[in-house]
Amino acid sequence: MMLRRGRTRMLLEAGTVVAVLLTGAWLLFRGTLYRPAPAGPAAHAAQESKVDEAIVVAVVGDVVRLSPNGGTSALAAGQRLRADDSVRTGRGGQTDLQVGGRSRITVAEGTQLTVREITEKLHRFRLTRGRIAVDYKADGVRLLRIESADGGAVAETQGARFGVLSTGTAVAIATATGEVNLTSQHKTVEVRAGTQSVAAAGKPPSGAEPIPAKLLLKVADAAAAPDRGGLCAEVVGTAPAGAEVLVDGAPAAVAEDGRFRVRVPAGPEKKEATVAIRDAGGRETIRTVPCDGRASVPPIKDIAIRWRKKSP
Repeated sequence: MMLRRGRTRMLLEAGTVVAVLLTGAWLLFRGTLYRPAPAGPAAHAAQESKVDEAIVVAVVGDVVRLSPNGGTSALAAGQRLRADDSVRTGRGGQTDLQVGGRSRITVAEGTQLTVREITEKLHRFRLTRGRIAVDYKADGVRLLRIESADGGAVAETQGARFGVLSTGTAVAIATATGEVNLTSQHKTVEVRAGTQSVAAAGKPPSGAEPIPAKLLLKVADAAAAPDRGGLCAEVVGTAPAGAEVLVDGAPAAVAEDGRFRVRVPAGPEKKEATVAIRDAGGRETIRTVPCDGRASVPPIKDIAIRWRKKSP
């Protein structure tokens, strides 16, 4: 009996030693000689479908990151934005975000964009103010959704290249390729390539119309001359529907018919007021209005009196 137990114990010990040796050999082989085969297209697709963040691929000028807890920091290439993170660009600032592996959103200057949701089926953002340019690649049923600050206007697409401009009082869409649906007040307008549509706050979107060949801006100085009451100028003008108007860099309130009026204070060194507009397609037009009022009422430089001779 004792002999039998000793033999069994010896066999167990031998088996344990063999198992340890085989495990060590496998680990050595895996760490030095074995190289796994590269992941195929299916594996890459599976990884891409799980992406839940937007990747910052480029930053130019003044761009900051706003975290959900209210913190602010400089944005840098390589950073990853998750739900409720925001980016804000200052004058001359711009950043590019990569979403879904192949699509890109360019955030232009004077813009605030917030990530709301990035999942396998939905990429959702909120455009508080400003302009973004979108190059969104079709990928099955995945959907891109851009919402206005209050959520009243929504742009959706499964694949298109287009621009979105939010002025605070209107949302404009200009489509270069593909199709984008603009919805507001329970009405949806399909904005196809080469067309644009505008949804004023609280109103349904306008019908899609061809994008104008030129971005027109008309301005004048309505301040009385010579008594200007401490004003550089009282800028009045008209801009296309849905366009953003900036007077000396500050947003101007624009009526539904495109009219605006801004009183610009005078200053010791101030010589003119600058009026700039941009549309959803990214086009810009700039005009200047001199502070001396010469743009609207040219001053009299000389008086010539011609005497008529009396008849004899």
